[in-house]
Amino acid sequence: MSNDVKLNKLKIQQMRALKCWSQDELAAASGLSVRTIQRVEKSGTASLETTRALASVFCVTPGQLQQNNRLEEATLSFIFKYAWLGAFAFASVFFGLWIVDILIPTLKGADFNAQYELHGNFRYLDFGGVSFFAGFLLLSINVSMEYLSRKKLMNNTNKIEG
Repeated sequence: MSNDVKLNKLKIQQMRALKCWSQDELAAASGLSVRTIQRVEKSGTASLETTRALASVFCVTPGQLQQNNRLEEATLSFIFKYAWLGAFAFASVFFGLWIVDILIPTLKGADFNAQYELHGNFRYLDFGGVSFFAGFLLLSINVSMEYLSRKKLMNNTNKIEG
C-alpha cells in the first residue's frame, strides 16, 4: 500500500506564487529538495512527510493541500459559482415574454388586462423581478465568498512572512 497523497498541484503553485517564491526558495523553506518540489507541482503526488512539510511552510493543514476528488463537491461548487447566471437567464426570459405577450400587443391597441387574462393571469414581471433579485443576491454571495477566500489565503501568506 502506497503512502503517497494526491495534492492539489495548482493550489501549491498558487500559494508559492503568492509568496513570490521560486521552486528553489520553497525547497529551502520547507527543507525539501528542489526535485521533490518539481515532482509535486508536476504530478500532484507526495509522501506524507512532504505533505506535512509543505503544509507547515504555507501554514495550512495537510488536508487543505489535498486534491478534492469527489465529483459531488465539484458539481455543487460549480452550481454555487454559476447559479446567478441561471437566475439572470430566467429573468431575461420572463422579461422577454412580458414584452412579447403583454407589452407589444398593448401598444398595438389591445386591452392590457385582457392580455393578462389571455395568458392565464401569469405575472411575467413578478417572476422576472424575483429571478433578477435572486440572481443579484447569488452574484453578491459569490463575489463575497471569492473575496473572503482570497483574503484568507493572503492572511495565511502574511502569517508565514511575519
